[in-house]
Amino acid sequence: MNLKRLCAALVLGLFSTAAGASSLQPTPKVGIKAELASPVVLENTQDKNYLKVSLTGFPLTAQKRSPINLALVIDRSGSMHGDRIAKAMEAAVMAVNTLSSQDTLSVVIYDDVVDVIVPAAKLSNKTQVISQIRERLTSRGGTALFAGVSRGIAETSKFLDKAHVNRIILLSDGQANTGPSSTSELAELGKLAGRKGIAITTMGIGDGYNEDLMAAIAQYSDGNHVFVQNTNSLEKAFAHEFGDVMSVVAQDVVVTIKVAENVKPLRLLGREGEIRDNIVTVKLNQLYANQEKFVMLEVLPAKGSAAQSKPLGEVKVSYDNLATRKKDSWDDKMTISYTASNREVKKAQVEEVVVDSAIQKSAIQNEQALKLIDAGQMEEAKRVLRENASAMGSLQLSAPAAIMKAKESEQENRMLLEQMENSNKDASRKLLKEKTYNTKSQSSKAN
Repeated sequence: MNLKRLCAALVLGLFSTAAGASSLQPTPKVGIKAELASPVVLENTQDKNYLKVSLTGFPLTAQKRSPINLALVIDRSGSMHGDRIAKAMEAAVMAVNTLSSQDTLSVVIYDDVVDVIVPAAKLSNKTQVISQIRERLTSRGGTALFAGVSRGIAETSKFLDKAHVNRIILLSDGQANTGPSSTSELAELGKLAGRKGIAITTMGIGDGYNEDLMAAIAQYSDGNHVFVQNTNSLEKAFAHEFGDVMSVVAQDVVVTIKVAENVKPLRLLGREGEIRDNIVTVKLNQLYANQEKFVMLEVLPAKGSAAQSKPLGEVKVSYDNLATRKKDSWDDKMTISYTASNREVKKAQVEEVVVDSAIQKSAIQNEQALKLIDAGQMEEAKRVLRENASAMGSLQLSAPAAIMKAKESEQENRMLLEQMENSNKDASRKLLKEKTYNTKSQSSKAN
């Protein structure tokens, strides 16, 4: 299957499964719920608990998708020569063919310098745009990654619209070696894009790029991060990315949690956010049709007596609904109950929240494994993955969905361990970084 057909099949599959459901929801809204891992706890105890605020995008039909404002930012440095630049060209052409006249496209290429070969404009003449890509996308020179991303943000900013999907896709196979090059400097570009409502998806090709830098750009703009180990996988990665881009249903999502008196917010698991006194704020750039994203907060509830119920906090969510072009909001009050019965505690547990919190803690441990790899302690890093797999496999669960999710996480850790046993250090680290990033951000996975 060629690149264009692969992307079309993925996108049409996504929309066709949603078409029947859309008729049941004339006013589409994001599905939101807030749950505690343990809504009932033992009296006079004080253990960590986990509050999950789940957001699931509503179904979307192909005819109702929002216009896309896309910038392709492509590394054309000397290391991209041969198959890499050829596959990048094919991916760029696929993007042109997938978009329509309602969409805006710009194409930025960079080596030591930056060239805008397709300035941001409505996509009215695909043949001309494709011709520019084929003629001018050749490899040469160094890697001015900072300047390339900056220009991509500038081009996208020309047509910023809160009702459109504003996205940059960055392809690179190398280290930033011209201009600002540190992870912190590139992360600032991600933050700038995020504040503008632009998500940056970063695709690293091969074993030579800086995965920490690329992941930071994606993280702070709430985009995806992809490790393309083999150039033959680039078309699959692009097709999957366009499945996300063309299914955005909500943007500018803000989750606010105000915990009650004597309840302590300890830390966020996975997503970045702000904890200030008793108020926790997390922002998400975009939500996709039929996909779940969530905020996971570790809290320390107040002590209580049996048969007592106490407030835990208030949850508020707001977002821009791209289907209705309106700002939607949702709120709920959370309580926690106390009992003298261990059986009641176990019966009340929400196992899917228990598993999701365990998976997020596993991702934190995997980040420690990355540091161990950097220190040359590969056996210690492998031990972390083994322990993570064993921990997921030993969870006492009864709900089928929770059991399946725990099993998938256990298998993923064992797969990462196998990769570390059989691959070089650079490839192992990049795969671990990608999987950890996807777990923390709940990014959808390519099949």
